[in-house]
Amino acid sequence: MPGVLLERDAELERLRAAVAGVGSGDGGPVQVLGPAGLGKTRLLTAAGALARDAGMRVLSARGSELEREYAFGLVRQLFDRLLLTAPDDERERWLSGPAATAGAALGYGGSLTTPPGEFALLNSLFWLASNIAQDQPLALLVDDLHWADESSLRFLLYLMPRLTGLPLLVVAALRPDEPGGPEQLLNVLLADQQWDVLRPFPLGTEAVAQALTAHFGRPPAPEFTAACHTATGGNPLLLDEVSRAVTGEGLEPDAATAHRVELIGSRAVSRRVAVELGRLSPQATALARAVAALGPGATAQLAGAVADLAMSEVPQCVAHLQAVHLLHVPEPGEDATSSRGARLEFVHPLVRAAVYESTAAFDRSRLHRRAATRLAEEGARAEQIAAHLLQLPPAGDEDVVTALRRAAADAVRTSAPEAALAYLRRALAEPPSDVEGRVGVLTEAGEAGFLADVRSAVQYLDTAAELSGDPVVAGRHAGMREMARLLAFKDADQAVSRLTQAVDALPEEEDDLKRGLEATLMVVALFATGWDGVLERVPRLRRLPVAHTPGARALDTMIAAYDMHRCDPTSTDRARRVAARAPGRAPGTDSAFIQVATSMCLISRDLDEGLEACDALLAEARATGSLLSISAAQTYRGWGWLLRGDLAEATTDLRDALKTAMAVNVSMTRPTTLAWLAEALAEQGRLDEADEVLGQLPAADPLKEVGPFYYSRYAQAVVLAHRGRYEEALAAVLEAGRRYGIYGRCNPAVLPWRSLAATVLRALGREQEARRHAADELRLARAWGAPHAHGRALRVAGLVAPRAESTALLREAVDLLRDTPARLEYARALIDLGADARRGNSRAEARDHLAQGLDLAHRCGAAPLAEHARHELRAAGARPRTSAVSGPESLTPSEARVAELATRGLTNRQIAQELFVTPKTVEVHLSAAYRKLGISRRSQLAASGLPAG
Repeated sequence: MPGVLLERDAELERLRAAVAGVGSGDGGPVQVLGPAGLGKTRLLTAAGALARDAGMRVLSARGSELEREYAFGLVRQLFDRLLLTAPDDERERWLSGPAATAGAALGYGGSLTTPPGEFALLNSLFWLASNIAQDQPLALLVDDLHWADESSLRFLLYLMPRLTGLPLLVVAALRPDEPGGPEQLLNVLLADQQWDVLRPFPLGTEAVAQALTAHFGRPPAPEFTAACHTATGGNPLLLDEVSRAVTGEGLEPDAATAHRVELIGSRAVSRRVAVELGRLSPQATALARAVAALGPGATAQLAGAVADLAMSEVPQCVAHLQAVHLLHVPEPGEDATSSRGARLEFVHPLVRAAVYESTAAFDRSRLHRRAATRLAEEGARAEQIAAHLLQLPPAGDEDVVTALRRAAADAVRTSAPEAALAYLRRALAEPPSDVEGRVGVLTEAGEAGFLADVRSAVQYLDTAAELSGDPVVAGRHAGMREMARLLAFKDADQAVSRLTQAVDALPEEEDDLKRGLEATLMVVALFATGWDGVLERVPRLRRLPVAHTPGARALDTMIAAYDMHRCDPTSTDRARRVAARAPGRAPGTDSAFIQVATSMCLISRDLDEGLEACDALLAEARATGSLLSISAAQTYRGWGWLLRGDLAEATTDLRDALKTAMAVNVSMTRPTTLAWLAEALAEQGRLDEADEVLGQLPAADPLKEVGPFYYSRYAQAVVLAHRGRYEEALAAVLEAGRRYGIYGRCNPAVLPWRSLAATVLRALGREQEARRHAADELRLARAWGAPHAHGRALRVAGLVAPRAESTALLREAVDLLRDTPARLEYARALIDLGADARRGNSRAEARDHLAQGLDLAHRCGAAPLAEHARHELRAAGARPRTSAVSGPESLTPSEARVAELATRGLTNRQIAQELFVTPKTVEVHLSAAYRKLGISRRSQLAASGLPAG
């Protein structure tokens, strides 16, 4: 019966289609979802056979409860055997270029002197898979994905949106709702709409009869068939086990045996395992228990050593275990080898679980300790050893602590903080033998927790500070600890109190640490508590002498952010000074918060340096930083594009930021990202999508109302206004303004709530209130000096002003915005001035302004604004033509970057590597550029009028 696929024709047909789709470029990933024993592994095996028949290279891996904490465990299973056995020249080609980092992380060439950063490693693994797939179409088969380690899940999450155009198929099998796994990552991965989800059903009575006939060699009695179907629920594995149990007890498949089936079926797997182990020799039983303890890394040589058998005894034991259908030795075409020889595996994870659970706890510990010792003697990776140390009961063994800390350090170097945290938690349980060692492990656990589980980071760093008794050590912990408290949405007021105490306790010579903690204190105030806790400190901090240390840079950034929100234009000078200094990480702070604050100050003044600072942070984070840093940089760069009117670029960056943030456990910027994305979609007329995005916002503000949730309320107001629901829009925008105005925040470049309120009030016929809000915003915008904010305030003031004053204000808005990067706001001003001219019966002037505005609106992708311009043009007596965006100026920034690199002779793959996108994305951008430039070949790009790179 093993290997027989009954009632699976529909599933096999969809697998054939997926394999065929890889060759045509229409393939997609396949998910096989169902409870244990329903035949998911057999379908995965069938997928492998179909892929091999189609000329694909097949790599496979299987999740394991034992290796959930093993960083990139599934990834290593997928690629290790291939890289180990490949010829040198082939391996070097696969690990060339961006894939080199993956090679070093997996132990094939080079070494990692510093951690590469989460993104850098994930991107490198993607290029490793891409390089292998370019040589030969590739199928990645992953069984028991529900037991995957988090690092491997992040790789799959990174890979999914990049599959288009790659000759690469992913097929994954998993059980639904399996407890104990990384639910957040798994849910995000499986929610991707690309998956073709196969849900195999239990076997029907006819298929059960066929299976029983194949096993017993004759048709069973109908009563026996019905009993088997009822007892197993049509589950193929349980049916197989019941059949073997019936045979083992010497029974026949007839009506007289039917009443015995229910008893056998209720514990079919564990019952049969117990029976078979009882019949086997002690040596074969010992080998089975050793294989169960070793998990996916089991080989005949290693399992024999762990079972304490002579190597001459192992082959016969393996043969006996195969004969009773407990063990399976993969065939040569089934990835049968590892770095330590032929692999051994159980016929099903439930069989492995039954063997493992039937082993006494003392014996399990003994086997894991032997495994750890043997692996250490063989020079195995620290994390392979740690996987077994995690299974041992605490015993105060300093060698165990040392080994776990070494594994944690390796995990950090390969950007797997969640694995590091698991090892360090277990090291603390051992525990370390002295206070110094305990403080060291607690600190390392806090640092890993900051990246993997911020709630635990608070606890570990609190305890480390208490144990150390040293104010300097406590100060170094304080910044990260209180940032973790903020990110975990814990008591932010307590964070202010603790940071203040930590700063005040530091000696004067710790100036840089003091400044770094003061910066963190201001971050907490900005995001969570309001300025109450820092208002009295800011004047003293301004007077500190100029310094060029990381802490000084961090503090200057936060002072600039504070001044920006209060509409003080001198903040720009301070932000520019910070941006010009060499980047550095302030003690106890996270660079992403500091660098995006600098970017925000500059972006809000319409300065190119703002987007450049985001680009710099993105480049740095892609090389050495965290996914949190990348998400933050993408978010604020997206906001910069939104202010300029590059709506397509804004949408791309903001969606990418959300995808990146899904792979981390910190969601601090998510509400802001969602708000700006909803605004960008609304400006494009994609209101249903905007509503869907807003629906992802938390129902209540997770922080105090002084936090940045005002962006969410503002975005809701924008969407409601676009829908003409003005009363609701007014309530939302006034609430956004109230929240933002607490503690004197008033910058209209950051939140133009007054101009939106004025526009909505005008639609409601409340002219006087509209003019008051417009006048307030114009006064603040003039003080701040950003063209987009000033131009918008002039335009809105013109819209709500009496007829005698409106034209002058609208003309001033157009003149001010003409040579600025704020293209969308300029389009609005032109269209509103054109409409004003039409109402004044200056139709020729109206048509000129409206035609220019229509062209700009179309270039920005602002469909509702473009339609408004067409309506006004028709009212002015013109016949607006269908807009055709063309010429170098029509290229989006992404299209222009790709085209410029192509003119320099880079191939699509080289461009993709340079820009951290897929070759398919490069193809799409180049095709769009060709169309807009009116060319058809790459060789024509140089003469197409592109600006010099």
